[in-house]
Amino acid sequence: MSFVIYAVLAAALIAAFLIVAKKKETRRFGVLLVAVCVLLEIFLFNFHAFHLVGGDYEEFSIPLEDAKQYGFNNLRTDFVSNSEGREVRLRFDEVGRPIGTVKFEIDYEEGNYGGKYAPYVDVRIDASDDTNTADFRMNVAEGQLIKGNEGSQYIILDLSGNVKDIQFKMTTADGVAYQIKSIIFNSPKPFEPSAWRLLAIVGIAFAIYALLKFPSLKESCEDRKKLWRGSAIVITGAFCAIAVALTVVYNLNSTGYPFTSFTLKTGNQITRELVDAFRAGQVHLLIEPTDELLALENPYDWSVRLEEKIPSLWDHLLYEGKYYSYYGIAPVLLLFLPYNLITGFYFPTPEAVLIFGVIGIIFLSLLFMEIIKRFFPRIPLSFAICSLLILQLCSGIMYCFCSPLFYEIAQASGFAFTMMGFYFLIRSGVVGKGRISRVSLCASSFCLATAVLCRPTLALYCVVALIFIAFGFFKNLRTARDEGKKPLSSSVGYLASALVCFAVIGSIQMAYNYMRFGSILDFGIQYSLTINDFTRSQYHTDFVAIGFWNFLFAFPIVRPEFPFVFSNFSTLDVNGYYFVANRNAIGLLWRALPMLAYFLAIKAYRRLDKSTRRPALAILLPTCIIAPFIIIFTIWESGYGVRYSVDFAVQMIIGALMIIYTLVGTEKQESRAIVKGFVEKFFVIALFVAFVSNFALIYDYLGKSGNLAAQFLNFERIFEFWR
Repeated sequence: MSFVIYAVLAAALIAAFLIVAKKKETRRFGVLLVAVCVLLEIFLFNFHAFHLVGGDYEEFSIPLEDAKQYGFNNLRTDFVSNSEGREVRLRFDEVGRPIGTVKFEIDYEEGNYGGKYAPYVDVRIDASDDTNTADFRMNVAEGQLIKGNEGSQYIILDLSGNVKDIQFKMTTADGVAYQIKSIIFNSPKPFEPSAWRLLAIVGIAFAIYALLKFPSLKESCEDRKKLWRGSAIVITGAFCAIAVALTVVYNLNSTGYPFTSFTLKTGNQITRELVDAFRAGQVHLLIEPTDELLALENPYDWSVRLEEKIPSLWDHLLYEGKYYSYYGIAPVLLLFLPYNLITGFYFPTPEAVLIFGVIGIIFLSLLFMEIIKRFFPRIPLSFAICSLLILQLCSGIMYCFCSPLFYEIAQASGFAFTMMGFYFLIRSGVVGKGRISRVSLCASSFCLATAVLCRPTLALYCVVALIFIAFGFFKNLRTARDEGKKPLSSSVGYLASALVCFAVIGSIQMAYNYMRFGSILDFGIQYSLTINDFTRSQYHTDFVAIGFWNFLFAFPIVRPEFPFVFSNFSTLDVNGYYFVANRNAIGLLWRALPMLAYFLAIKAYRRLDKSTRRPALAILLPTCIIAPFIIIFTIWESGYGVRYSVDFAVQMIIGALMIIYTLVGTEKQESRAIVKGFVEKFFVIALFVAFVSNFALIYDYLGKSGNLAAQFLNFERIFEFWR
């Protein structure tokens, strides 16, 4: 059946290229591409199907009763589980024949994983052959027998001459029960073409071809506005679909259902505990600390709580005998509390992260499109498409969908409001040409201030926004004078639209801080009951270096196993306690190659007109370098987690992109075409690297040990074709 599906798909792709493509060159490339993919499928991706060809291999089986069996009673008649963590073994002596493949026929006990998801068995093989007859060569082969994956039932052996003795050592996940029906030697591995692999290769190859060859993509965004807008919509829609897919995968893997119930009566400290507290008219949580916890000399010392087995609420704040939440209240006020008031239930966390994350994805695209429209309308369309794809791939928001806990609520909502805030800030026209829109300016200050109510770290971008507002203030004054308006009244109106939301929402945050901790500037992070005592932790510059290295500079590792690119996290051999939430680390400098443009920043600065140098420096330096660097600096106390990149990655990449666009746009006329051609190829390479490296990090970040463990293994087998 898979062969038929593959053949139909290959024929459909060839027909599509012949019918849809307008140019002969495109039709020729498309047909050739599919033909090459088919040949690769036959002779490369399925080369194990030819493994027995030309050898003296005769298919045979040995009755299981003839095997020496260890670790169970009778593997053929009894279902064996690994609930006790044991290994079971089958040993066949004096085989005396060449063996090229081993096929297992296994039944799995119904009801595993609710009877809904496929289990698997790990097999390791010891064997002796004509080159080593006295004893086994240990672990000469291994495989995973995945239920529902026919190809995985075959293990390929590369032995020499006759096999004397062979032994199979089998383990599986706890609770999985299996039964061996038969073991067949020298059965040819079936030919298994993959439609998904064909689509992936054709799609990536043709996308690269289009970006390099399509004339329409070499024209400017301004000249091809509809195509640029349509491309941005498709890209944004695709990433929104990926967000939904990641959420569904998380839910299926953890609960077995694609979406969480919307009639929950439980929740976490953001979705339920803060909601209940606000409904009760208080800022501290309803649950009370135990007397044993309050009696401790230092309740913030995790080791003492653990040793004395004193219960406490993890990652909650403890202050003057009350529990509080450190996390921002904007998601509570805007979503969780209204939902509870209307329905009486608590809104689910994964779907909340999805909603905020999708809003952020949409407004990231809108922000980038606004930057292109106002400042770089003449850049080639291929530059813009590659740049938008790189931004979406590297934004960091995808990690929030992979593990949507209450931490991710804060980060996803903060990301959403930050992207909205910067979009409206650029749209307001406070920098660049055109009239100032006070409505957009007011919307910007509202969103950026609300971002702080989601995540206090993002207050830095409110400070950055004040620089934009300052430039807009002087622009507004000039406009008022030119139009004969009163500068004072115009300035008052401008400042009101720019700052009122900052003042009002900032006052809410400061009042909330004061009601909790008696200080308008105290967010309370030091009172956290977590793995580290923040009240006594000391600053060490070495810890800061760990963050900068892993977020920005860690070079990827390439290995011949899926997903092929791997993290290179390092603690730099620092001698001290540094919390590591996860070890996913490929520096932004390599995941987003346009970041290399920062090494050309001085050259780009000198290329600008003198009248625009200082404004550009005053805006880009704080927004794209200083604020992100401060955020990375402050992470030293919380430790490393790749999801923190959602707070600064977009800003840093946009700054680098603007440097590239400036250099290309100010190049001399006689060399501009050569430079554009070089940068065009650079962007395509950067996009491919961004896709591969970010996909690898996101895939590695996914939890793969739940209900979908076997499905993840099936997916990996599509690309690990040599197994």
